[in-house]
Amino acid sequence: MELQDKTYVVSNAAKSLGRELSMDLAEQGANVILAGVDHIELDNLLEELQESSEGKHKVVMLEQSKEIDWMAIMEEIQEEYSTLNGIILVHTIFTENRSVYDVSFDEFNQVMYEHVWGTYLGIRTLRPMLKDERDAKIINVIEPSFEDVFERNLYYTVTGAIEALTHSTAIELRKEDVDVYALSYRPSIREGESPERSNPEALRTVMSILSGGRSAPTGETIIIN
Repeated sequence: MELQDKTYVVSNAAKSLGRELSMDLAEQGANVILAGVDHIELDNLLEELQESSEGKHKVVMLEQSKEIDWMAIMEEIQEEYSTLNGIILVHTIFTENRSVYDVSFDEFNQVMYEHVWGTYLGIRTLRPMLKDERDAKIINVIEPSFEDVFERNLYYTVTGAIEALTHSTAIELRKEDVDVYALSYRPSIREGESPERSNPEALRTVMSILSGGRSAPTGETIIIN
């Protein structure tokens, strides 16, 4: 399935995996709507995409947990694009405390609000724009944490909530032929290497889902170790 002239929203687009994914989509001829909170970084990425590809790209400001931001970008998208082909929500989960047992209520609430509530808002708001349901995709990409106490980090708690939301959304949208996925991964790091949050396998997996090359059942959590 060709991605030429298809339109995708990528959240957290200026950071790590979101940036690389946006560049890959643009190289395939897709229109990329770059969403995030850092206007300078997003504008710099937009300039790169415009110089290297012919797609119709756009920057939108988005704090994922704010409904008003989702409504605003929906209006902007409707003005410039006839439809969306996919929603890609990139989650970078970070907490000040290493252990989930030490996280305060406020910190726990803030992280869950941003990633879980924000995911729900994004899908609910932009779902009506996924008009070509034959190839419509919603993908939650949960980036890895490199904290020392990885197994106890709040990362796993939030990841589980996002996966549960992904599965329930898939059940709801199955009758509409919209495929919904969660992708959770942690790149292997060799001794002496600096940690990188993105890796080629994660990028290939997302691009394969979007192009129809991967026939995973909707609602599935795809785990890359």
